[in-house]
Amino acid sequence: MYKSGQYVLNKGLSPLSRILLGSIAGLFGVVMILIAPEMSKPIGIYVFGAFCLTIFVMCITTGKLRNYLGRVIGLTVFGLSIWYLLGQLGNGELISGKRSEPSLFNAILFFFAFGFPGIWFAIKGKFPIKNNR
Repeated sequence: MYKSGQYVLNKGLSPLSRILLGSIAGLFGVVMILIAPEMSKPIGIYVFGAFCLTIFVMCITTGKLRNYLGRVIGLTVFGLSIWYLLGQLGNGELISGKRSEPSLFNAILFFFAFGFPGIWFAIKGKFPIKNNR
């Protein structure tokens, strides 16, 4: 079962999954860019919109461009996880009352769940699962 799971992960997303993810990410990106001028601090909304549009472009392309954009997204997620972790080190609680509230514990979980795989993919171009085939 482990080897079949590796095989599926190494194949990547199915065309239907890419279309669905890309469509939703593209819609989010367009909406974020359209509503940003009305916000008090629009730069964050523009950046999130650009991030969503990058995911959209990655989902509809193939080959080296998709791999490059995947690395950019991985590096971005790693950077965000480090930013969150450092922010919580400075003035955050150790453990919050709820899982939805920021804390050092949640920042560490976020780093290991998303930041570490993101930087691994950005450097290696694949996730840290060996393919023995």
